[in-house]
Amino acid sequence: MVLRSAASFLLLLVCAVASPQTTAQPASRIPSVFHDPALGITYFYPNRFTPVAPAKAKTQLSCAHETLAGSSVTPVGTSAFVFSTIDQTCPAILQAATRNLDAFTREQVFRQLKQYGEPVIVHDPARYLVDGHPAAITIASAEHPRPANVNNMVRPEMTYAAKACVLGEIPTKRGKSTPAQDTKHVLCFDFTTSQHDLLPLLLAFTVQFDGRGPQPLVPGSILR
Repeated sequence: MVLRSAASFLLLLVCAVASPQTTAQPASRIPSVFHDPALGITYFYPNRFTPVAPAKAKTQLSCAHETLAGSSVTPVGTSAFVFSTIDQTCPAILQAATRNLDAFTREQVFRQLKQYGEPVIVHDPARYLVDGHPAAITIASAEHPRPANVNNMVRPEMTYAAKACVLGEIPTKRGKSTPAQDTKHVLCFDFTTSQHDLLPLLLAFTVQFDGRGPQPLVPGSILR
């Protein structure tokens, strides 16, 4: 009887310790949420990222209004993302994006990576839809040297970047209207990381338009 009582007590103790760990695991996978009331758009992003204050105002060198930014720092490196909006305050940039999303995302991600080295395409520009909104993404990388190690040898370091842009409106088919004429703003998403293995994090970002169901910002087929 003593052994049975001791065994029962031990089982209860194990369950008591294990239960909080079990209930905490799903919470770690719950995404963080940010709502943009001006555009009626909600962004969901992995909670491993810490949000940072967006830029206060658009500069003359950039026509993108930064909406939300976040970063994740680990002993291996830093990953970061930025959500931004291009609107009619920069008509030339807006038209360039809406006319050819493929070329626009490729040009922009190359411009972003030039500070690290010579950009190379990792995944060709791809077109898709986000809840009916035309979208495109380009993934590229750049190699740059790191400080010499103990053997006095310079080892290359890689930076990976993805640029995805989504039309803010679904183009209509009435008359001779074109996407460039219909679109009042373009939503863009930038992701950078020093780890190739973290590129699948792109699949964890979702967006929700005007109370509709959340949709993946990047389709799973992109990284296959």
